[in-house]
Amino acid sequence: MECRIIARTSLFTVEVEVSGRRETVYLGNTGRLRGIIEHGKKGFCIENKSGRLKHRLIGVEKDKYAYLIDTQIQERAFIALHNMGLIPWLRDCSLASKNYRLSSEIIDYAFKCNSEIVLVELKSAVMELEGGFAGYPDAPTSRGRRQLEVLAEYALRGGRAFVVFIAGVPNPRGFKLYCGVDQAIKRFVDKAVKAGVVFKSINIFLDPLVKGVVLGDLDLKTDLDCEIK
Repeated sequence: MECRIIARTSLFTVEVEVSGRRETVYLGNTGRLRGIIEHGKKGFCIENKSGRLKHRLIGVEKDKYAYLIDTQIQERAFIALHNMGLIPWLRDCSLASKNYRLSSEIIDYAFKCNSEIVLVELKSAVMELEGGFAGYPDAPTSRGRRQLEVLAEYALRGGRAFVVFIAGVPNPRGFKLYCGVDQAIKRFVDKAVKAGVVFKSINIFLDPLVKGVVLGDLDLKTDLDCEIK
């Protein structure tokens, strides 16, 4: 359902106007979302299946489409793509577990590929950079740096690991690593690449006309150089 954004009220809540009344809704994204969560913008809400808040904000208008900002739906879409056999590097794999503990960190997914455990960490990339690129991160992320470090260690021990940026921007030109708010992230990314961790980007976004998530580019160009502006 359509809603009108009034203001972000906390890390996990946004005040909106929906069906002619003001309501606090759940926000499933801890990023700053600057330029996206703004007063007056049209948002898209769905029923919240759990918690005290009735609705959750999952998207914000972008021309005729919408940013997909909800990380839970991003995760569900990724698993749906895997189940349909559309992710070639996971085609012969089955989901073994979610929230896999690796050292002191939690990694989103562990897949069983023959006898091998392949780890996959998703990162929400809803930030829009100059030139129409999706970017990550839009806020300092100590947790993201720690996850990159343990994935690098896993790869050095012979394990296979992927970091997948879910670009929730409608039809971006590509993905770029952004270092304007967390310059240390580049060092951890470089360490992970050197260790053998593979970085991928997938573009999915909302289409309000069909009221669903649509697939853009399944193998979005991924630039890990440090974008500052």
